[in-house]
Amino acid sequence: MKPILLSSLLVSTAISAELTIVSAPLESSVTVEATFLPTDATAFSISPKQWRTFTITKLADHGTAVKGGEVLITFENEDYLKGLSEAKETAKTRKNSLAKAEQELADLNLTTPHSLEGLKLAHDRAVEALADFQESGQALSLEDINERLDSSKRMLSYQEEELKQLLKMYEEDGVTEETEEIILKRQRSAVKSAKFMLKKAEKKAAWDTAKTIPRKAVDLKRAHDSTRLAYETGKISLPRALEVKTLAVAKMKRDHAEADRKLAELEADGSLFSLVAPADGVIYYGDIDHHSWSIGNTSKFLFENGSAPKDTVLMTLIPTGSVLTLSGAVAQTERLQIPTDATGTTTVAGLANSAFPTSITTLAKAPSSGGKYQLTMAVQLPEDSPLVTGMTAKVNLITYRNEDAISVPTAAITTKDGTSTVKVKMASGKAEVREITLGRVADKKTEIIEGLEVDQVIIIPEKKK
Repeated sequence: MKPILLSSLLVSTAISAELTIVSAPLESSVTVEATFLPTDATAFSISPKQWRTFTITKLADHGTAVKGGEVLITFENEDYLKGLSEAKETAKTRKNSLAKAEQELADLNLTTPHSLEGLKLAHDRAVEALADFQESGQALSLEDINERLDSSKRMLSYQEEELKQLLKMYEEDGVTEETEEIILKRQRSAVKSAKFMLKKAEKKAAWDTAKTIPRKAVDLKRAHDSTRLAYETGKISLPRALEVKTLAVAKMKRDHAEADRKLAELEADGSLFSLVAPADGVIYYGDIDHHSWSIGNTSKFLFENGSAPKDTVLMTLIPTGSVLTLSGAVAQTERLQIPTDATGTTTVAGLANSAFPTSITTLAKAPSSGGKYQLTMAVQLPEDSPLVTGMTAKVNLITYRNEDAISVPTAAITTKDGTSTVKVKMASGKAEVREITLGRVADKKTEIIEGLEVDQVIIIPEKKK
C-alpha cells in the first residue's frame, strides 16, 4: 500500500512521542465468570400420574454424603394405601356392571329381531282380519243374525203348529186323558219357550245389527291401526334402543378401560413414596443442569411435613468420582471474539496459586432467552482439589495470540471515513501520514496487518497542554 503524503507540519503546542516499531507477542483474552458443575448427576423428582399429595416424612440433609441404596426421601402413604384399596373395590363393581350391561346387550341383540317379527305378525293378522270382515265377514254376520232370527221364528211356528195339532187330535176324542193333558202342558211350555227364544233372538238380532257388528268393525279397524302404529314405531324404536344400548356398552367399555388405566397408574405411583440413592455420592438440594446449580425454592417444601410439588427437581445426587467442569455465559461481544477451541486458565477466589489449564468443550451458537451464549469448559484440577459443585471461578480465555505481531499504541492511530492512518517519521526527520490495515486490539495496542514495518519510527501524538 502506497503511503499517503500530507503536510508534515506539527502543531507547535502539542507534545509528541516517538516509537520504534518492533515485532512482539500480542495476545487478547476474555474473562468469563463460571461455576463448577459435575459431569454426572442424578436428579430426583416425582411425576405421579394420579396421586397428588406427597407429604415428606424423612429426607437427607443438603450436602450429606450417602451410600448407594440409602433412602433419600420418604413420603406419608397411609392415605394413598386407603385410596388405592377403595379404587380396587370400585374396579370390582365396575367389572360387574360392565358384565351385566354386556349380557343385556347380548339379550337385546336376540330379542330385537324377534320383537320386530312379532309386531309384524300382529299387524299382518290385523290387516287380514279387517279385510276379511269388510269383504265378507260383516255380510255373513248380518246373514247369520237373520238366519238365527228366522230359525227362532220357525221354531215357534213348529211348536205352535204341533200344539194346534195335538189340541185338534185330543178334541176329536172328546175325552182328555191325564197323559194327554201332560203332553199338552209340555207342548204349551215349548211354545212359550219358543216365543221367549224368538223375543230374545229379535232383541239380540236388533242389538247385533245396531251395535255388535258396527262395534266389531270399529274394533278391527282400531286393532289394524294400533298394530300398524306399533309395527311402524317398533321398526324405529327397537333398532334405536339396540343402538343406544350398543353405544352405552361401548362407552362403558371405554370408561372401564380408562378407569383401569388410571388404577394402574395409581398403583405405579406407589413406587414414588421412597426415593433411593442409586450410587454413593453427595446430596444437593435443588437442580443441577448443564449450565448451573440452583437450590430454587426448595426451602418452601424440603422439610419434614413439607408437601413436595409434582415435576419439580427436589434434590440431586452427585456420584462419587464425578469430574467437575466449568459452565458460564458470555455476551454477544465476547461470543464474537472467542474461538470454539479457545484455551486459558482458571483462578478461584480463596484458593492460592490457582491457575488451572482450561479449554472450551462447547460454545453455543444461539443465545439463551437472556441474550447470553452458554459455554462449558474442561478444567484440569489436582486429585486433592478442594473444589466442589457450586463453587465459582474466573476463566481467562485467550481469544487471539500472534507471536510476531507488529503493534502500535491505539492512541497513535487516526481513523476517519473508514480509513486508518499513523504518522511515520522519515529519514529526513519529516512526518508522513501512512494508511494502515488494522488487526486485533489488546492492552491499548492495535495490531497492524499492513502499512508498517519493523524498525520504522511512528509519532504518537499526545494531549495538548
